Amino acid sequence: MVKNSINPDNSIVANHRRGDLRDLLRRIDGIGHARFATIMVLIYVALSLFAYLPAWPGDPHRLVGCACGDPVQQAWFLGWLPWAMLHGHNLFFTNWMEYPPGVNLSNNTEMPLLGLLAAPITLTAGAVSSYSFLLWLSYPVSATAAFFVFRRWTRSNLAAGCGGLLYGFSAYVVGQGLGHINLAFVPLPPLIFMTLHEVLVQQQSSPRKWGVLLGLLVTSQYLISPEVLTTTAVVALCGVIVLALARRRYINLARLLHAWRALWPGVLIAVLLLGYPIYFQLAGPLSLHGPAQGGLDGPYRADLLGTVVPTSSVLVAPAAAIRMGDGFISGAVAENGSYLGIPLLLLTICCVFRYRRDRWILFAALLSVIAFVLSLGPILVVAGHQTSIPLPLDLVGKVPLVEDILPARFSLYETFFVTMIVALATAHVVRRDELQSRARSPRRTLSPAADLAADPSERTHPRPRIIAQLAVTALCVATVVSLVPRWPRVTAEVSSGMPPFFTSTAANQIPQGSVVLTFPFTMFPTDQGLLWQETDHWRWKLVGGYALIPYPGNQVSPMPPSLSPIAVQAFLGYWSTGQGGYLVWTPPPANSQLVAEVRRYVHNNGIGTVVFYSISPQSRIVLAVFERAFGKPISEGGVEIWLHLNQARPS
Repeated sequence: MVKNSINPDNSIVANHRRGDLRDLLRRIDGIGHARFATIMVLIYVALSLFAYLPAWPGDPHRLVGCACGDPVQQAWFLGWLPWAMLHGHNLFFTNWMEYPPGVNLSNNTEMPLLGLLAAPITLTAGAVSSYSFLLWLSYPVSATAAFFVFRRWTRSNLAAGCGGLLYGFSAYVVGQGLGHINLAFVPLPPLIFMTLHEVLVQQQSSPRKWGVLLGLLVTSQYLISPEVLTTTAVVALCGVIVLALARRRYINLARLLHAWRALWPGVLIAVLLLGYPIYFQLAGPLSLHGPAQGGLDGPYRADLLGTVVPTSSVLVAPAAAIRMGDGFISGAVAENGSYLGIPLLLLTICCVFRYRRDRWILFAALLSVIAFVLSLGPILVVAGHQTSIPLPLDLVGKVPLVEDILPARFSLYETFFVTMIVALATAHVVRRDELQSRARSPRRTLSPAADLAADPSERTHPRPRIIAQLAVTALCVATVVSLVPRWPRVTAEVSSGMPPFFTSTAANQIPQGSVVLTFPFTMFPTDQGLLWQETDHWRWKLVGGYALIPYPGNQVSPMPPSLSPIAVQAFLGYWSTGQGGYLVWTPPPANSQLVAEVRRYVHNNGIGTVVFYSISPQSRIVLAVFERAFGKPISEGGVEIWLHLNQARPS
């Protein structure tokens, strides 16, 4: 993790054999920095365009996967923030879904910073457009951030270009690109690592400037994903401990004072900007006091074989291996981000062995192993079978904030440090002669440049022979082939779950501020009601929703609160999601007692409007109960609707 002092414009050296592969690489590396950066960003953008075809960045008509579940929820969050700001609502709490108790949004994937940045798109083209744009943007912006970090550390265009590709299109980013913007949008962790390196190690610039930058980066990452910030902090702490032990003779009072002068303004900025959001997350109304989605002990843990066994996110792989990989992490393909592939793993091992005298490559190798071990969770899992072997993460399982981490997501940093190894090794290859000349300089710094130049193997070993060059080339090609994602992703038309009623003026029949009950009942995965509400510009509140909410006994659930009489939600949930989907394995009978309970449910919860949308032939069972309870509905725009069921408008 280090800034070099190498001149980027002096990358083509004389005294090399014609036709040598190293010569070609040096010529590529010698392209002007601005020109090369522009080329690489265009490559990242072009590659990303294939991810969701035929959907395009900002497409308001398609969502990745389906018009349901996580994509709908995240689109709702992106739309809520600008609407709440314009109407004076609390940005971190709402009862416009999960009515009447509401939901603490700071405990969910609200992404307020991304919602703010995408507000112009949301207000003009809708939240679905913002969602599809940000999800697409995750790839090129993450790759570009890694490019500039590795460019700063290696002063090599080629090393930075490879680093950007490996990081921005890694198995982690591709997996989370199935729908989790808050987790796929990861340009900030590399920048945080770069800033920490400058503050704690390099110390060649104004400490206050870098401290302010660190505070802003930390704040921004929290407002995108507190979980990613927490995992970044854990890995950064491990890195600081390793460096402190390995370079302890360099630690002195002057270095500590420099670090202090940088860190205190960063901490101050983070405290001032994040004080209220963190308070609201930890102690606000309906805050969560228990691990979400199972936490460290949940199913989202990497498998020991996850680095070499591919999933269906990979284009080229044996079918048997894909079936095995898809079975890891309870079949959650999006969370299996630890995959590197055998070629990249072999290439990394070769780089570490070949440049084992480079302390920064050894540092990156150690951090990649640490990140991988953390991704395995508190108990080792091998080939889908849980063993009884405890792992280090088990020691910190009860620490606040850390207990909410899903361990598999540490794979982001496994990928980052493997990428760092490849980038530094590439710099060795393309800039060797320059580094050797620098090695004769009496000035030495705590930088990879110093370690690269100090490697005796670079001065004593002959250039690789043609057979070795061909072998390395073949391994690099195999690495690229093994990591090519299975694109384009499946996308779904929003109209598949959007009745024409909500895209027309007919929706104005629903009274402003009314409380609406929908069928399908709004919950995971049948949360289309959130999209209907967003399309209708939050004119009404919604019973049900899809968010993490607290339950008695410090339990956390993504299911809506149980409103009385509970038999109504059991009935609606069953016919929305099927057997075992919600509350019951068999539905309450559609008899006179249930009809009476439906009426009480509407009265008790201030519901003024009921909307029915048929999703299957069995839906007519629900329609019959609604008709017995409320009479003949209005049929319009593909829905059946009952209005003014409760004249008392809720508060």
